[in-house]
Amino acid sequence: MRLRRGLVLVFAVMLIAGCGSKYSDVIDVNTKFVIAMENYVAGLENAGSAQEAAAAINDFAAEMEKLGPKMKAVNEKYPELENSKEVPEELKALEKRVKNMQIQMGAAMMNVMRYMMDADVQEAQKRLNAAMMQMS
Repeated sequence: MRLRRGLVLVFAVMLIAGCGSKYSDVIDVNTKFVIAMENYVAGLENAGSAQEAAAAINDFAAEMEKLGPKMKAVNEKYPELENSKEVPEELKALEKRVKNMQIQMGAAMMNVMRYMMDADVQEAQKRLNAAMMQMS
């Protein structure tokens, strides 16, 4: 009886694992990226000082230090996504979120431009640039 329940459980786990989207790992990593980007944009929009701007940049850099290698791995795993003109259906909602974030990013960057001469902001920006290089 225990063996039968064990086999049923193993089969159920295998069935559930096999039902995921072909791009489930892409969706997972990119959803984390979009959330990090949304937090970054909010931080930049709300920055009222150079210290707050540097903190927002550093927070995003920390997330990118974790996500960058994962994003590179999925990009290498699915090169067809980078060169494709048509986005697979399961990725369209995520693509829309990214496009919306890119629009908001422009306005947020305008807010933080007044702090770009600050040494802490410049250091945070260098850290972010280095983290973003991990994706390529």
